[in-house]
Amino acid sequence: MRIFRSKKIIGAALTLCVMSLLAACGSSSTDNSAQVAAGREVFMNETFGNEKFFGDTLGLHTVLNGVAPKDAVALGVQVDLNKVPADIVAVMTGSDLAAKDAALSDPAVTRQLIKAGAVIGVKGSYATTAAGDTTLTSAGISCALCHVTVKPTTFTLTAGATPLPIGEPQFDGVPNTRMDAGKILSFTPFAVANGLSATLAGWGPGRFDIRALNELDDSVDNPTAYPPLWNFPDLQVNGYALGWDGMFKGTNALASISEAVYDLIMHGNGSFAATHGAIPPALAFPPRQAVLDKFQDNPASTITADKLLQVQAFLQSLHSPAASGFDQLQAAAGKTLFEGKAKCATCHPAATEFITAGRYSDITAAPPTGDLAGGIKVPGLRGVSHTAPYFHDGSAATLPEVVNRFNSRDALGLTDTEKSQLVEYLKSL
Repeated sequence: MRIFRSKKIIGAALTLCVMSLLAACGSSSTDNSAQVAAGREVFMNETFGNEKFFGDTLGLHTVLNGVAPKDAVALGVQVDLNKVPADIVAVMTGSDLAAKDAALSDPAVTRQLIKAGAVIGVKGSYATTAAGDTTLTSAGISCALCHVTVKPTTFTLTAGATPLPIGEPQFDGVPNTRMDAGKILSFTPFAVANGLSATLAGWGPGRFDIRALNELDDSVDNPTAYPPLWNFPDLQVNGYALGWDGMFKGTNALASISEAVYDLIMHGNGSFAATHGAIPPALAFPPRQAVLDKFQDNPASTITADKLLQVQAFLQSLHSPAASGFDQLQAAAGKTLFEGKAKCATCHPAATEFITAGRYSDITAAPPTGDLAGGIKVPGLRGVSHTAPYFHDGSAATLPEVVNRFNSRDALGLTDTEKSQLVEYLKSL
């Protein structure tokens, strides 16, 4: 079962691209610190009214009201230490181990953390503004839920020294691969009532089917990995397309894909590609007509061009982490293999930020299906050591598995030593 919001349906407005509006919006600059800061705030906290979907329709708040902190953490939830209430900090940094264990098992603590804004990517709604009223009546989510992690803090518990995802947010573009959004949604009343729980729980950590529960429905269970968010200026100057299917490309592509995500996937109050859309869609190719026919217009849209361009500026400011932890001599040998015997540079030339045009459907063991059947775009490789698991379906857990797959697929004849050297080179990017 899939969901569609009850707004006026607009047809082929997607093909309308008003260049004058693009000129008015302009493109953001990565050195505009105020724009970047504003974009980070939107990325971290803005829901654009998606509480109506995640709360009122799915009933996410009923799950959050009853989940213990230890269970939330196990599902990938990240906690901003700066916003944790003082009484919880006192317990977690104290010497009473039993009190710590009790706090981590108490759903009331989860509710208190959400009310304080400490649970990254979750925004609660409440019956009153009273400080003691922590029972959620609805809930929304922001992009940060799946795309922001924290620097873990080690706590002394009954079980011993235990690192927990409670710490300083890391704005580095590394995806939250521990976030099991599908499993969280599988517990909602809507999923249970409509027989969706098994499907949602089957997506696994670090993956989400962006064509489920919305207008993009392609009738295929096809979860894809959360992508890294970095190096966009360098990638885009070389023709990089956004999305695993490479649908978004060109001027303001980051703002455009953000609008699509906020409106269609996250069910915000918007009108992507319709009359009241915030900006003209920057598309490399249009979606199929059945999808075009379902785009809906909303004159009361709250997704605005200025906020989208702020998000774009924030994303453009992110760079992959500096390479470390690799053997330089082995990496040098791996570079020679990468550009020669292993044939990696055929699709990932260094001169163009390790990308080429085109989409491929024969990389993963199971070919992509549904609206991804046209193939997966070539991703950039900088920072690749920070983005496991690999491929759009997360089907390779490690870089050695990636190398082994291509060695078998293309009959490269790499020796074990050569495979190791190639991995060291990938780690150096």
